[in-house]
Amino acid sequence: MEATATTTVDRPPEAAFEYMDVPENQARISPRLSTVETLGTLDNGGKRARYTYQLFGLRFEGEVCGIEHEPPERIVFEMTGDIEGRIEWSFEPVAEGTRVTYAAAYDLGLPAALESILGPIADRFNRRELERTLETLRTRL
Repeated sequence: MEATATTTVDRPPEAAFEYMDVPENQARISPRLSTVETLGTLDNGGKRARYTYQLFGLRFEGEVCGIEHEPPERIVFEMTGDIEGRIEWSFEPVAEGTRVTYAAAYDLGLPAALESILGPIADRFNRRELERTLETLRTRL
């Protein structure tokens, strides 16, 4: 699954970056992300965190690792566990504040039988979830 969504927030890039640099804030804005716990800070400044994601009554658990951490421009997380992939947050200054882009590329790791049935539904659902996540971010900031 790959999806990208963009919004503009009425805050400077530093403020948007700082908010998203706290892994627990991801759970505060993402509808299906039920828990996030920071496990530590890496040498590059990125965070390592444990997550729980729920979709269609299924529970997915794993870790994210901030493999790229470039304040105040971007954060890239590598996801491992039940869901494998990458999440990228980018923050670009614009006249109205900051253009925030959230890009996700991951595999839900569903068995082949479920993937053929749930895959297309999950893809559409997750694209809407990214948009809802950014709407919530815009409201919180």
